[in-house]
Amino acid sequence: MAEDDNDSAAWWATCTILTTEAADAAGRIHPLMPLAIAPADYDAWLDPAHQDSDELRALLTSPAGGRLDARAVSTATTCETTDPQLLDDAPRAHDSP
Repeated sequence: MAEDDNDSAAWWATCTILTTEAADAAGRIHPLMPLAIAPADYDAWLDPAHQDSDELRALLTSPAGGRLDARAVSTATTCETTDPQLLDDAPRAHDSP
């Protein structure tokens, strides 16, 4: 029996985070930071016919200053967890309960 391409159960939703050495304030938290692709370049990045690795690599940029925010989240947060409440800001030590 062939799977129906329109059946959501036939597809896996996945992602990959490409990283580079952390620059500026991000390096205080972790030695790596994500690379970004500008929305205008999404089609070129996702085009399976686009095979020139140098052109594709040129689409990856470090996020501009101020585009990444650091915030505490629950230590229960994992890539296998889908509970959106785990991404709520975690209380800081100086916050009252």
